[in-house]
Amino acid sequence: MLPVSDLLEVARRSVSGADVGARAPARFAPAGDAPFVVVWNVGIHCNMSCPHCYAAATSQPSPHDLDTDEGLKLIEQMARAGVRVLILSGGEPLLRPDLFTLLSRAREVGLAPQLSTNGVLIDEPIARRLADGGVGYVGVSLDGLGSWNDSYRGLPGGFDRAVRGLGFARGAGMRTGVRMTLTRRNADQLDGVAEVALECGADRFYVSHLVDSGRGAKLVSDDLDRSEARSLLLGLFETAERWLDRGVATRVVTGSNDSDGPFLLRWIETRYGSESAAPVAKLLLERGGNSAGERILSVDHRGRVHPDQFWRAAVLGDVRTTPFAEILKHPLREQLRDRLAHLKGRCGACSYRSLCRGSHRERALARDGDIWAPDPACVLEDHEIGVAEASVRAARN
Repeated sequence: MLPVSDLLEVARRSVSGADVGARAPARFAPAGDAPFVVVWNVGIHCNMSCPHCYAAATSQPSPHDLDTDEGLKLIEQMARAGVRVLILSGGEPLLRPDLFTLLSRAREVGLAPQLSTNGVLIDEPIARRLADGGVGYVGVSLDGLGSWNDSYRGLPGGFDRAVRGLGFARGAGMRTGVRMTLTRRNADQLDGVAEVALECGADRFYVSHLVDSGRGAKLVSDDLDRSEARSLLLGLFETAERWLDRGVATRVVTGSNDSDGPFLLRWIETRYGSESAAPVAKLLLERGGNSAGERILSVDHRGRVHPDQFWRAAVLGDVRTTPFAEILKHPLREQLRDRLAHLKGRCGACSYRSLCRGSHRERALARDGDIWAPDPACVLEDHEIGVAEASVRAARN
């Protein structure tokens, strides 16, 4: 996750001569061997059928979900291992009958639970129960406006119900966010969904790039090309700038493409100057780029552990057969910590590789069959990352 508004605010404060005094979000800080965040897909069942769903959610419950006792055991093992934030996702997590039992245990053992949901099942009583269960943040997915969103996500009335759910969550005192996954199909919906996030008083407007996972792997032809992604990002940066000017609380963030960070840095340098870009570069370096398998892990509905929620092809272990602390010792995690030494092609030669760290390895694997190949969704041009110069030097040598 790239906190666009926060980093832009740092640059603007630097221009004004104010004390920057900002640090990268805590979730990116080193946390020893344990991942700071675990995304747990508590079930595969969903009441929507989104075409980009990384979990390839089903219309019916699965008999393979971790049961209540297995879920409680997992929560306790994660807490003992040092996990701090637990994001409950799905499918649709609110369809799981024992969700509030799991939330209660997570709070008891010191985890900070968050909820990733389509929002349609959140009413006032559910929102109160979520807040009482310790949920601090509710992220709701919208991919367009009104009937377009409903058709795309496969549930009539889903847009209005999700917006109401956001209101109930906010009314119960939880922080809220609107998440949108961009493709060519819904690129023209971006500004409208941003306004919805603003009108709902959401704390965060989260724009995610497409990842080749689950049903999303079938949407590669609808993925944005580099010029399309750059154009939309530039508009998003300007939206964040306008919102800061207006003093609104909603913050713009992007996700699933760590090359957004260097691209934002270059935009800030052009717009505000190199002195203002310097503290942003420092924070991006502290953030450390992609951290799949390191500071984030994912547990799917069957209990299999993955480097992140999208990277289903890599299985680090199964919590049904192996304690979570033992799974943390998987050798792929060590390779990912040292990923800069393994990156190939333009990612390996990129002058921004310390800020991005090769972005999403699962996307490289899906399209090139090699986890160390370049991320094909990088938004930067060769001349911007120094690849052309590096190629010339290599040829001369």
